[in-house]
Amino acid sequence: MSVTPLVLVTRTESAGENLAEKVAETGTDVLHCAPFALEPPENAREVASQLMALLPADLVVITSQEGVRRSVELVGAKSFARSLVVVPGEGTAHLARELGFANVIYPSRHGTSEAMLALPELREVDGLNVLILAAEGGRGLMGRVLEDRGAAVDRIHVYRRIRQAMPEGMEHKVREAGSVITLAASWEAVAGLCEALTDDLLQLIKAGALIAPSRRVAERAESIGFSHCMIAAGADDESMLKELRRLTGKGDLR
Repeated sequence: MSVTPLVLVTRTESAGENLAEKVAETGTDVLHCAPFALEPPENAREVASQLMALLPADLVVITSQEGVRRSVELVGAKSFARSLVVVPGEGTAHLARELGFANVIYPSRHGTSEAMLALPELREVDGLNVLILAAEGGRGLMGRVLEDRGAAVDRIHVYRRIRQAMPEGMEHKVREAGSVITLAASWEAVAGLCEALTDDLLQLIKAGALIAPSRRVAERAESIGFSHCMIAAGADDESMLKELRRLTGKGDLR
């Protein structure tokens, strides 16, 4: 059996492929196994109409790069000109500005819900209208906390997660690996991966290491049986790769 770790990348589509390529460049075996593909909403015209009816909002929270892209496809960047737009990190902010958003802020560290909620602009929201643009099932914490702080919160699903099959040969690769490290893009990615695998294969993966983008994701992964969870500084490539290097450099694998 190989002693080289196998790294599982759960991030979706091109972003996941890019991260997998960066992992491969370190000489580590890697498998891109995102449990979901991303698709536009089923009725894009209806969603666009709902979105336009809620704009401008005092604050617009867009939870991912995919959310930025889909929002622009639906109503155009100019529709957000009178709103302050909050995104998870520098990469998403850069994309938003490239696509024409003007007023964009993000937390300087940790691209997590908790870091976004710690921004001054999201702490003092009593009486404000906040619009959250995300995929169905993502970042539920955000809406709950903002409502508790007194905001009037609306949420629109600007894209969908569609389940997809695991890569061919995944079971063989996992069984032959000396150890497994899962890079968890989000809690939804962890849950989707678990649902896509057979019980015996899942147990092998749970016995390995998992790098989570936040303490919340790590704690939820531990609650379903992942035995060795580390916390990266965020979900971005740099943070995930830094924690992966730290982990493999120490030989801290099980």
